[in-house]
Amino acid sequence: MKKNQKDSYELQTLFDLSKVLNSSLNLKKILNTILLTPMGKLLISKGVVLVEKEINKYKVETLKGLSKELLGQTIKIDQFPESPQFINQLPVSEWVNFFKQNGIALLLPILYDDKKLGVIGFGDKFIGSKFTAPDLEYLFSLSNMAATAVQNGIIFEQLNKTNRKLEKKLQEQNTLSEIVRELNASLSSLKSERVMNLLVYSIMGEMTVNRCLIFLCENRELSLSLNRGFESESLNDVLADSQIFPALVNLRASMVLAKNEENYCFQKMYDLGIRVLIPMKVENDMKGLIALGDKITKLPYVEDDLDFLAILGNWSMISIETARLIEQEIEKQKIEEELRIASDIQKRLLPKACPEVEGFEISAMNISSLQVGGDYFDCIKLAHHLYFLCIADVSGKGVPASLLMSNLQASLHALINTELNLSQVVGRINDIIYNNTTADKFITYFGGILNTDDKTFVSVNAGHNPPYLLHKDKSFVTLNEGGLILGMMPNVVFDTETTHLKSGDRIVMFTDGVSEAMDKDFNEFEEYRIEQCIVENFDNSAAGIMQKLIEAVRTFTKGAPQTDDITIMTIKVD
Repeated sequence: MKKNQKDSYELQTLFDLSKVLNSSLNLKKILNTILLTPMGKLLISKGVVLVEKEINKYKVETLKGLSKELLGQTIKIDQFPESPQFINQLPVSEWVNFFKQNGIALLLPILYDDKKLGVIGFGDKFIGSKFTAPDLEYLFSLSNMAATAVQNGIIFEQLNKTNRKLEKKLQEQNTLSEIVRELNASLSSLKSERVMNLLVYSIMGEMTVNRCLIFLCENRELSLSLNRGFESESLNDVLADSQIFPALVNLRASMVLAKNEENYCFQKMYDLGIRVLIPMKVENDMKGLIALGDKITKLPYVEDDLDFLAILGNWSMISIETARLIEQEIEKQKIEEELRIASDIQKRLLPKACPEVEGFEISAMNISSLQVGGDYFDCIKLAHHLYFLCIADVSGKGVPASLLMSNLQASLHALINTELNLSQVVGRINDIIYNNTTADKFITYFGGILNTDDKTFVSVNAGHNPPYLLHKDKSFVTLNEGGLILGMMPNVVFDTETTHLKSGDRIVMFTDGVSEAMDKDFNEFEEYRIEQCIVENFDNSAAGIMQKLIEAVRTFTKGAPQTDDITIMTIKVD
């Protein structure tokens, strides 16, 4: 072929190539055309195109005749070739060695208005001949002509990438909006388990994952609340490691786990199949954690994924916390209702009023520190001249104490009207309490039978605060005879004490909620104040003495909470 004809042919080839390049905006197609056309025309063995991603950093975008493992690799080129350059003529460097090792002999720049878009690399010709000056001129013209198409392809790819990103953001926003609508639609009946299920399904659908863990955090203690897809035995083995939860609870930001983690705990999580960790926060306070496995698509987690998961997790955590509060409030209301019923039942177990007894005044009152308590008093008419009077204090407070008090009340009512004497009744009750309770449950008890005909009071004191017996001259003794606290040991024999009452005598019984009532400085009321109050109000009625004693306790403890039940019974002999 003559030179003019050859030049004309090459110009036509370049013209045709220009039409092909400019007919497409697909960058990959453009780059493939840049390689295939000259490789076919000049019988070149290898070819590669790198496109600039950062300053001086170029990524392998397409190649021919080379290992596909090179695709995606990034090479730093310090001295960009602004004209055709033979590799063996360039000074030795890391990037030059890269091209040499892969059989690239010639580099051509892709320049657009002095902007470095990338480089084209070609290997030697199949036939072993060298590149001629016309070859270089042709290839350089091709690279210059292709620059516009490459620039357009890069812009188009960036636009597509931005559009995809916007579409993904819009989809994520729609997902978040749908979840918020779902949560707000039934806020009053919100369940934390339902919120977590909704969270998991949203994550698995949006991220295309099939393995997800949700942990909840309370008082800096993590607990696994939901597992989807992870093998339970392996998971339990990892979570049993005492170092795992402390490492997770201290995580402050989202984290993508790598194959070789320096941190032992994160390496164990990675080995389990966890690839990303997302803290869930409420007002910057960690309340939970999301852990995800690989995406089904095998694509890596990117920054946008972490942002979406963090927002979704935080919003869901607010709903979970709200659900928890609602559940706690419902449970609290349920407990309060049950306690109200229990309190009502317990009040019915206590006498509504003490019996009217000729020649005597009897008054009693119980004030519980909680809705239900363990203090007990009773007034039972046994015969026209016999009355059983007692006061007791069950160990502990609240529902357990109230149940034991109910047991005491039932036992007393069952035994007091039998042929048993008072000592035997108390002994039987002691055995019942001992056989049906644990060692930490016991009852202090004082009770007696009042005979209104001969004005005697036969009593038993089982470890209770000794009641005061005051005489008309305001001198007093305490009623101590009896035995051990009820329930401490079986088969106890209880002694009785017979008191002959005289006109003007007073008996004041009380529980330790009176003597041990504390002020705001933790000082106790103590017995001497009880004695002082009784003496000062000696001339009052039985009810009056009781009310004055209660008032004295309340004045002493003003500003401090009531920490124990208060029960008082007073008897006045007219």
